[in-house]
Order: sequence, then structure tokens, then C-alpha cells
Amino acid sequence: MIINFVQMQLPYQQPSKGDKMSWNPVLNKFIEIKNTYKSKIGEPTYSYKSGYTDESKTCLERWVEELIEKFPDKQFQQYEELISYLEMNQWNQFLIIRYARYSNVYDGEIESSGEDFWDRYNGFYRECRSVVIDVVNDKIVLAPFKKFFNINELEETRLENVERRIATATNVEFSNKLDGSMQSATWYDGRIIMAGSQAIDPSNSWRLQEGYRMLDLRPGYKRMLIEHPGLTFIFEYISLKDAHVVKYKKEQEGLYLIGVRNNNDGRELPYRSVLDVAYVYNIPTTEIFDKTLDQVMAELDEKSSDEAEGFVINIDGYKVKVKYNDYVHIHKALSKLSSINLIIKSIADDTFDDLLSKLPEAYHDNVKRVANIVFNYICDTESIIRKYYNEAPKNDKKEFMIWVDSNVPKKYRGFCRSLYLGDPINVLKKHNGSGYLKLKDMGIEDYGKLFTNNENE
Repeated sequence: MIINFVQMQLPYQQPSKGDKMSWNPVLNKFIEIKNTYKSKIGEPTYSYKSGYTDESKTCLERWVEELIEKFPDKQFQQYEELISYLEMNQWNQFLIIRYARYSNVYDGEIESSGEDFWDRYNGFYRECRSVVIDVVNDKIVLAPFKKFFNINELEETRLENVERRIATATNVEFSNKLDGSMQSATWYDGRIIMAGSQAIDPSNSWRLQEGYRMLDLRPGYKRMLIEHPGLTFIFEYISLKDAHVVKYKKEQEGLYLIGVRNNNDGRELPYRSVLDVAYVYNIPTTEIFDKTLDQVMAELDEKSSDEAEGFVINIDGYKVKVKYNDYVHIHKALSKLSSINLIIKSIADDTFDDLLSKLPEAYHDNVKRVANIVFNYICDTESIIRKYYNEAPKNDKKEFMIWVDSNVPKKYRGFCRSLYLGDPINVLKKHNGSGYLKLKDMGIEDYGKLFTNNENE
């Protein structure tokens, strides 16, 4: 195993400074933009404004901005479009690049740009999963996993297509999908460089500070990094302070090795070799299961959301996520983009208490904030309906219906009629059976103000 591990560093070499030869499309595009800037404007500078404010600009953003200002042609506008879907932060000479949110919110619903987004620019955005570049020396510093998807999320991950991949694969592995935050680390230029999903500067991320601290807790981490420069070690950061759906115990906190990738050519170690590496250096890791896809799919109702997230299937290096059904349900409640409608539905169906009991406490404030709006709407709306109902003549059905049509606003008429007929009313459900009201129907237009930002780097 160690022989294979070491071989990952040979024989491929990173491109020399300024060349366009890398396996990584993100580095290639970076070099292209940098070289364009050199030829059109002159020698680039690497200055940036630190922090996470609207005024912050990485050197890459600044180069593109200057190119467009001086040469407003189509090519440079394409650069602007390319980076508009990215979230970037810079720390000294290190630039971290991650795809931004690729969906828009309409009426509390997710409208995803879908499969097309991931195929743009020959899959460029798939590699924008917190990749880190040395902007001065044009090198990949950290190359975490490329973006991979849930089963049935895209055409390529439809169950039947995954089955076809497995049928012709040489190596198929089922690993435990840990429910934490991804962090990656490497030994670069004589020191450890570590990054979170959006953070490269530890002074701007408590999670990253915790990650560095955890590296110091076991000597095996540093020894592993020092002995294998040029490799990206990918970890799942598990901490009670970092709330997720699965409930871990204090003794389960730590950095779990879940992947190893070669910065020079993008190759990854299979899970069995990752576990071997973790064993050699005495560090926590994931676990693998002797299962089939059919077995995994049949088990998706067997675990509650707080017990486990699911599985990652590694098919000759192609990865697919398979999550337990209860986890998927609860995770929706934790998403800023989709939680609103799930909360409304749970209140309408009288399952809100059950929903809340399954959520980590760190998310309760956000969920309760939405719930309070909904409960107040119910109270106010039912009060109005009762007022009209009490005012209406009730001795004759026809007279009642005529009075309602003439005196009650349209949105309340159906409820008044239901009360008269002795039918239950639910002011959150649409009369036509098309679903549930949304917050905009309750007078809330700006959803963003409802939430605290407690899950981002």
C-alpha cells in the first residue's frame, strides 16, 4: 500500500510557471487570464483587500475587471461571466475558488440551473470545489474532490446509469458519508496549508482555526503531510460546534481522512488505500461496507436523520452520494432555500413538533422565526374568518351563501362556507388542492432577513 501511495507523486509534474499544461481546468483558466492580462496591460500585481466584505477583490477579479474596462470585447466579458458563478477568497498568495450557489429563489422555491451548469466550459465548475491556487507561482496547492452528486440528481446519476457503471467497473466501494464540513490540507513550501469550503485565511474562519488545532492533536497528521508533499489530504471536520443533522458525541470530534488526491495529475486513492493510510498514521477515517447497490437502496428507510447521512459509492473514481430518506427530509429543513416551504407544510399537517425535535438546536432560531410568522398568520386569518362567519345570517343556506359572496373578501369566502357546512378549515392549504401557501402569500417578500448566517465559513 505504501508503495502505491508514494507512486501517486510520480512521474507527472506541475506545469512550469506561465505554461498551460495542467490537468486542472481551473488552473488552466487562471493561467490564461493571467497571461492575457500580461500581454494586454502588463505585469500583474497580486494585491487584494482582506476580509469578507463587498469591497474585497481577489487579484483574479481585479485582473478581469481591468481587462473589461480597457478592452470591452467579447472575450473578456466571457471571463466576467465565468467568474460570476464563483466565490473566491485570497490569503497572501493563495486563492481559494468555489462554485457559488447555482440556484435562484422564487417564492421560496429552488429553481436550479441544473445539469447544464456543471457541463459549462467542459466541466470547469466541477473542479471549483474549494481548489486552492498559488497565484504567484501558478501551481495547484489544494485539489479536493471534484463536485459529485446524489443518486437520481442528474441524468448521469440516474439509478440505471449508476447500475451500468457498476456493471463494468473494476473497483466499486461503499463508504460511510460523514455529516460534517470538508477541509483539506497539504505540505506546501515548508508549511501546512489548510482550507475549508470557502475559507483559506484561518483568521477569518473559526472552523479552519479548529481544523489547524485538530491537526496538532495527533502527531500522525503532520508526519503524513510532511512525508507526502504534492498530495491533497481531504478530511471531514466533525465538531459539536459545527451543527449538522447527524448527532455526534464529544468523543467523535476530529478530522476524518476521507480522501487523498495527487495535485500533479488529479488521481485519487481508492477508499481501501485511504483507510490504509489512516491506519499507518493513526488518524480517524471513514469506514467502508461490503454491500451492493441493491442492498444500499433497500436500506434507505432504516436510519433516522440523527444517526447517519448515507453512503458514497466510489466507482473507479466516479463518486455518487446515496442518502437515507429521513436525512434528506430533515436536511431540507436546514437549507435556507427550501426550508420555508417544509416548515409551512409541517405546520399545516400538524407535524411541526416532530420536525423541530429532529433538528440540531443551532437551527432552531431560524426555523422558529419562520414558524412564528406562520402561526401569527393562522391566528389572524382565522380571527378574520370567524368575524365574517359570526356576522353572517345562518338560518337559511341560500341566504348565507349570497351574503358571503356579497360581503366577504374572496380569499376568505371558501373558509366561511366550510365552517357553515361543518367542514374543517386549514388556512395554509390552497383550496384548489395545488399545495400550500408561501410566505409571500402571508405578506413576507424579503426572505433573506429571516435567517441568521450560522452555517457559512
